[in-house]
Amino acid sequence: MIPILGDLRPPSLLSLQMSDKLRGYVEVRPEHGQPVNFLAVLSGAKPVMDDWVPRTQLARLTDMCADLGLVVLPDAQFRALPDQGAVSQVIGRGTLTTTRAYGHRLGDDVHDASVHVFIGADQATVERTLASGWYPLIIGGRANNKPWIDHLWFGQGLGYPECCLRAFAWSNNWTVNNMPYQAHRAIRTAPSMLCNSLMRFSGLTWAAHLPCSYDCPVTMSMSSALRALTYQHCPELAGWIDRLARAPYLVLNEWEAFAFAGARVTPGAIDYSGVTIAPSNRPNLALFEALTGGSRVELRDDLVVVLAADGDVLHVERTAADGFAPRIPFVLEFAS
Repeated sequence: MIPILGDLRPPSLLSLQMSDKLRGYVEVRPEHGQPVNFLAVLSGAKPVMDDWVPRTQLARLTDMCADLGLVVLPDAQFRALPDQGAVSQVIGRGTLTTTRAYGHRLGDDVHDASVHVFIGADQATVERTLASGWYPLIIGGRANNKPWIDHLWFGQGLGYPECCLRAFAWSNNWTVNNMPYQAHRAIRTAPSMLCNSLMRFSGLTWAAHLPCSYDCPVTMSMSSALRALTYQHCPELAGWIDRLARAPYLVLNEWEAFAFAGARVTPGAIDYSGVTIAPSNRPNLALFEALTGGSRVELRDDLVVVLAADGDVLHVERTAADGFAPRIPFVLEFAS
């Protein structure tokens, strides 16, 4: 995961004026945290959130949440997998999630590990969500996956809309499908910034889940309430999220998305003065580098073409929809 870059980069969260309740969380998770989700759980708008906290901060998070009437249940420790190719020989590797790491028991003394935690107000609800929120395991060179129903129970525990859970069950197969593209195809009116989940790995988004469409009414209603809540606790943070959520985006798949500043969108093209990459498990850094040197991007059938201000072609990238994480380029211009 990499930080947000470019003209849309927000200031450090710790530098912002915010409520004491929100600051307690931000001090534990100053980068790549989930401040909006935390406020949602704190207010009761969201039953449970899952998070990753440095093992050295687990006790501090637990105590801080207890003072606010929240329960924290740890799952397991994770340590970053430096070589993603380490799973290349695993039987069933195509069924694994895009989050890949070494897993360790809670009691193990592991350097640089993070603890997967579940936070909520109701102990029983947090326990049920934890029970369905486990990651697949590789044992003896084979991938062992949880039953499909656990994915749906996990989404319900996190408070995701039923319509979005149905879309997830139908479309979230990375071998043959591209869920952001399906959400784009399902738009009935116009894309709403309240449904823009493309920056969710940064924590700076109003929709933490993959919506069934980028104008999903249920998602818009939930996000609108969270937006109002965030403006109460930290207006400057809410303003930055608005700015990111309203930007036009070039999207190829869940891994590859880019937001543009100073942009003018025309059919199949964006003229821009700044660009930001959406953090993901596998960002396209080569395309991002080309975009930072250009001022216009065009979609020509299956080609992404980056041009300089004088019209010279700087980069051409061919996309394909027949591989893992199918790549289907499209432009989203989110309405305010």
